[in-house]
Amino acid sequence: MTNINLLKWCKWSLLSLVALTFISPLLFMFVASFKSDSQIFSQQGILQTFNPFNGVGLENYRTVFRDTPFVNYLTNSLIVTLFSVVFSVLVNSMAAYALLRFPWHHKHFIFTCLLALLVIPFEAIVLPLVFIVTNLPWLSIEGGQLNLTLSWFNSLHVQIIPELANPFFIYLIYAYLKSLPKDYEEAALLEGVSIWKIYFFVVMPMAKPVLATVAILTFLRSWNAYLLPILVAQAEAVRPLMPGMQQFFGHSTSWGAIMAYATLITLPVLGVFCLLQKYFVSGIQGGIKS
Repeated sequence: MTNINLLKWCKWSLLSLVALTFISPLLFMFVASFKSDSQIFSQQGILQTFNPFNGVGLENYRTVFRDTPFVNYLTNSLIVTLFSVVFSVLVNSMAAYALLRFPWHHKHFIFTCLLALLVIPFEAIVLPLVFIVTNLPWLSIEGGQLNLTLSWFNSLHVQIIPELANPFFIYLIYAYLKSLPKDYEEAALLEGVSIWKIYFFVVMPMAKPVLATVAILTFLRSWNAYLLPILVAQAEAVRPLMPGMQQFFGHSTSWGAIMAYATLITLPVLGVFCLLQKYFVSGIQGGIKS
């Protein structure tokens, strides 16, 4: 019994050390956001480095809100991320369900092509994608009138629509749905329930873990998006947080203020992950097992 307790103690000690190693950069970023540049570089001891109470307080955060339209950046990122999460879950889950359940020709060939798309990096297609979206029409309402624009450039929807469909998300949902029993769906079909009601009220509730996983991954991708927004959303009014941070980095020479900006955009990510981590882990496990 003593050996077992010793083994558990060693295991938890090792896991705690690994966790501390991964958490320490985030903790340093948070603490440094309360310090001046001279304090960040001069306080090298462990107790001094991770002590937030001997700095300049909230001055760095005031600098962020004073020198940048942070609220505007935050609003744009929230809008883009919210719509991306909702429509990504819908689009990818519909595609996965159609591939799995609907009997149509060449389904396996299309699924193979879908898997092949996983090896193509986004950077390889971003320039053709930018060329396409900057020449697409869009209807908008301005001053109570319906206007047609011939470009998606400098808009919020150009940061949402191009990345909705994702081969990895489709495969992940497909693999999870494949592991679920078809009994409830077949029973609903026998009762005359439409396929849309089966999808929304039978399949989606059973697929909550994998859908939460897709929601978290989409949130991370949209929240941290940099390459596409910096190419297609160069106007200040539609700029999200990450290109905004690059803009702020170009104007500010204070590392404490930069750490404050980074802390502000990191906290929502940590909050969302903490809320949905149970579903995230079970969704990944379900996709891998199947």
